[in-house]
This record gives sequence, C-alpha cells and structure tokens, in this order.
Amino acid sequence: MFNRRFYSLQTVIFAVFWLTSCAVIHPVSDSSEEVKQAQEVQVQDFITNNFSEMRSDMAVGNGKKLTGLAELLALKEEDKQRFYALTEADFNRLFVSPETTGEQLLINLRREMLMGNFSN
Repeated sequence: MFNRRFYSLQTVIFAVFWLTSCAVIHPVSDSSEEVKQAQEVQVQDFITNNFSEMRSDMAVGNGKKLTGLAELLALKEEDKQRFYALTEADFNRLFVSPETTGEQLLINLRREMLMGNFSN
C-alpha cells in the first residue's frame, strides 16, 4: 500500500514538473521603441558611471570611454571619426557649465548628433 501511494505521489510530482516545463513561453517583444528605451538607459548608465573620464575623452576627441560610448550608440564605423571630432569641436555645447550632469550631457549630445546628421 505504501509503495503504491509513493509511486502515485511520485508520478503526480513528475507530471506537475513536466507540464510546467511545457508551459507556453511568450517571446519578449522586440519592438523598436522598447529596444530604443533599453539602449537609452544603457547609454545613460554608461555616461553616469564614467562621467569624468567621458569629459576628458570628449575634450580631446578620443579615448576608451568615448569609444565605448560610440559603440553603445551603435554608430556606424564611417561615423565614428566624425563623432569623435564632434565631441571635441562642440565640447562647450556639450558641457555648457561645470555643473552639467550626465543626463544633460546626453541631451546635448543627442541634439548635436541630430544636427550633424548621425544615424544610429
């Protein structure tokens, strides 16, 4: 009697685990708006976490953090050199004051890139 109940219980537990593993999984939506929002958050976090290095790199138009930012912005290879030059040439428009924050920098950078016809 005990063995029969044990095997029945074991069968039920197996069935429950098997059925839950076969559950319908809905694919994650890859709408372009969600992707853009996720990219924007990633870019903002990168700028915030590397702000002082980013400022130094932008002042001279090159550096590891600036290269990392270009990658996160998904710039085309042919646009990267123009992007580096833009950050150096437009440094004072990107960092409008000593109190410029990472959020303000990204807003200013997006504006300058739009004016420079960058596609990303």
